[in-house]
Order: sequence, then structure tokens, then C-alpha cells
Amino acid sequence: MKALLPYGTSPSFPAIEMNCTFEWDNHLAGKARNTITARAEEIKNDYQDLSDLAKDTEYVNSIEKRYDVQVGRSYWVYENKQGSLFLSMIEPHEWNDTAIRPTNYHGEFILSPDGTWKRQSK
Repeated sequence: MKALLPYGTSPSFPAIEMNCTFEWDNHLAGKARNTITARAEEIKNDYQDLSDLAKDTEYVNSIEKRYDVQVGRSYWVYENKQGSLFLSMIEPHEWNDTAIRPTNYHGEFILSPDGTWKRQSK
């Protein structure tokens, strides 16, 4: 069994010399640092996306809806002349009558199956 060992087992065997591993250690440390930094950036971006989704969902849910909304359909948020927000199925370019055209457009949203509202445009 001693013959299978990768090192000597008696004082008469040659000394085991350790190669300098400084460069290899630095290479591994740099690789680990790059991996951790990249993953931290992904987590930061995911957190920002989730935070935006939560704000948009809360925002659209706070708007009075006078009809049942459907999953997967686009809706547009407008502000009327009195300053109230409303959800509409009418796209901004489809408003023809200037008398009823909303004063401000606040974005396009789609209702997801999980109940969140995903912003499509501002």
C-alpha cells in the first residue's frame, strides 16, 4: 500500500518540494471575485426589477376600474381634466374627440396571470 501513496513515507525518500502557488491562488481569487461581483450585480438588477413591478402593481391596483380586467390584455392609464386617474382599453393614438381626450398619459400596463401589472411603456 505504501507504494500507492503520492509522497514518501520514510526519511530516506526525497524531500517533497512545494511549488509556488501564489499565482494560482491569485488567479482563483480573481475568478471568485469576478463571479461574486457579477452575481451581486444580477441580484441588484433583479431587486430593482421586482421593486419596479411592486410599485407599478400597487399603482394600477389603486386606480378605480369600472369593468373586469383580463389577464394578458394591454390597458392604458390616463389622467382626466379633473386630475383623476383611470384605466382604459383605448390606446393613446385612438383618441379622436379632443373634448374627451385625457390630459395626461401615464403608461401602458399588462395584467399578468400572477396578478401583477407589468409596465410596457411610459
